[in-house]
Amino acid sequence: MGMFGSREDKLGNKAQRYRDEGLFQYRDTVKPSLAPKDGKLHVLMVNSFSKWLNQTFECENKYSGQIDGILSAMQDDGYEIVDVKFNSIQGQGLTGSMEGFHTLILYR
Repeated sequence: MGMFGSREDKLGNKAQRYRDEGLFQYRDTVKPSLAPKDGKLHVLMVNSFSKWLNQTFECENKYSGQIDGILSAMQDDGYEIVDVKFNSIQGQGLTGSMEGFHTLILYR
């Protein structure tokens, strides 16, 4: 075993870190904002950013991991995810080099 892991190991660790960040955001920010489980359709808007200077073609693992963590936690808490929609906005952040995401989660 070397000190340096494979690229896949590093990406896997980073992906898990982003999912963990999503779970943290769920507990601290999202969960207190959720409507009670009453069978009705509800909406949740999540605002987030891409990785800093993300200028290449790749999986956006920061956004994907964070949103996946939130969706997984919602389902673990008994919510049904009906639909997920998003839009992106270029030129966000202090330097204007980030991409902003608005994610709309429809749930019961």
